[in-house]
Amino acid sequence: MACAIVVGAGVAGISAAVHLTVRGWRVVLVEARSAVGGRATSVWDVQSGEFIDCGQHVFIGAYREFGALLRHLHTYSLAGPGDALRFLFCRRDGSFLFDTGRAPGPLGFVAALSRMPDVGFPERLRLLRALLWLIASGNRDASSTVAAFLQRFRQSEQLVATFWRPLTLSALNASPEEAAVALLRVVLREGFLAAWGGSAFFVPAVSLLELLQPIGDWLARHGGELRLRTPVTRVVLDSAGACAVHTATGQLLKADAVILAVPPWGLLRLAPALCAVPAYAEFLTHARYSPIITAYLWLKEPVLPAPVCAFVHPDLHWAFRRPTRFAAESVALVTSAADHLCQLSRQRLLERLLAAFAEGIPTFRPDMLLHVRLMVERRATVLLTPALHARRPDGTTPWGNLMVAGDWIQTGLPCTLESAARSGRMAAEKLTS
Repeated sequence: MACAIVVGAGVAGISAAVHLTVRGWRVVLVEARSAVGGRATSVWDVQSGEFIDCGQHVFIGAYREFGALLRHLHTYSLAGPGDALRFLFCRRDGSFLFDTGRAPGPLGFVAALSRMPDVGFPERLRLLRALLWLIASGNRDASSTVAAFLQRFRQSEQLVATFWRPLTLSALNASPEEAAVALLRVVLREGFLAAWGGSAFFVPAVSLLELLQPIGDWLARHGGELRLRTPVTRVVLDSAGACAVHTATGQLLKADAVILAVPPWGLLRLAPALCAVPAYAEFLTHARYSPIITAYLWLKEPVLPAPVCAFVHPDLHWAFRRPTRFAAESVALVTSAADHLCQLSRQRLLERLLAAFAEGIPTFRPDMLLHVRLMVERRATVLLTPALHARRPDGTTPWGNLMVAGDWIQTGLPCTLESAARSGRMAAEKLTS
């Protein structure tokens, strides 16, 4: 039986390990940290006595690769039932409910758009025209940003503020001025405007670690192995390709193939020879990253008027109600593409987030706080501008038994859980072919 080493037990590495295993390989999945999940893992919060994710993650029904991965691990049911896309838009001048209801995909989405306040009939027509062009146009504007597309289709400031900007920030972790419109098209076509079920919205009822942790037992049952606390220092390449990896503890783990499921900044440390491969050198030279900030609040009193709230505020974009036994209510505040906040001190950053939250939720007062945990992920995702999206490598290398996986690989998707899971499957398929 051929043996593969998968380096990195994030979603991409777990997906690669599962797909290789079902294709008959023996897999050794190695992870430097003490838990699986990578950037989609969870940590223990001592004061609340609860696991919290390293950034609040959500996903939609169109995440078929990620959903299939959870089904392999028998944890899909723990993610929750998946609700219709419904959230309360909280604004200083009043709130409104964006609710797709029970209508199938596009019908529900268009119905929710039609109920947006302060949007006149001509604006609605321009919005529908832009949406129709996006989902039907193929890839004719691959070099365009979302902002350039919106200007071309004469989208009003109101529509940009209450629809296009929140959608772009949440789906692509980038502002419309920088985000690739080709990726927004994919999100709309395969997700929110897809057939029934694609737009089902999941806020996991358990931690991400609980969803992914069974991979160790799953591999053991199928003849493989998970090795935690095993940092890999480099891949050994010979005339036949990747033949082993060195670990920080001095071990030499031999294999017939290697998949590197690591973020971009870890790639060249493990395989310096990739510096000479134009596709990787070009991408890594131009790569920039976009941060996400999550503040977990535990409150003495419940204040959130809906399970999911959106905010038209530069410092705060989303609030999600979380399960908790420590407080009357726990809320995750999320800000995407948060470069403007990352330069602040943690105290000042928290003050800005709480002020924005109080502006949208007037019933909130700082004296309601029992506990706060702030998480700043400065390299949450690659910032996929049109130029960088076009430079994404496909995961293959000049060595046929060395593959690369990760949400940043060219999967055709934004940097999401789904992109990570798809990249792992792609790497396994290319290796076995």
